[in-house]
Amino acid sequence: MDIRNCKSCGKIFLYQGISICPACSRERDRQYEIVRDYLYENPGANIVEVSEATGVEEDVILMFLKEGRLQLAKPGIGLNCERCGVPITTGRLCDNCVKEIKTEAKEITKTELNNAKKLGSGGERMHVLDRIKYKKR
Repeated sequence: MDIRNCKSCGKIFLYQGISICPACSRERDRQYEIVRDYLYENPGANIVEVSEATGVEEDVILMFLKEGRLQLAKPGIGLNCERCGVPITTGRLCDNCVKEIKTEAKEITKTELNNAKKLGSGGERMHVLDRIKYKKR
């Protein structure tokens, strides 16, 4: 059982993989629905317009974008790749950085597998001194 403080309201709650308590999570979902409904009626609105019209803070709207729950109509309106800084429409990373990270992860995995194979087939062995002495008798 992991008990933590809610990042939003500070109350103690049973942690289940989300850093906010169930009450704040329900409130965030309600805010998301308000923003989503506004964007259906006003496609192409920017973050400031959405915030002013819905009463939802800009930081919360940016969080929805980073989570991939919302997508900007045009890149370059307040959301940039966290790795290279290029403007993006949703998430935390641009498509190129995602591809590069996947490629790097595959290379690391291959290297680790090759190293494990080398260690397993190498001439290095472990001997237990008692067993060696026992065999000599």
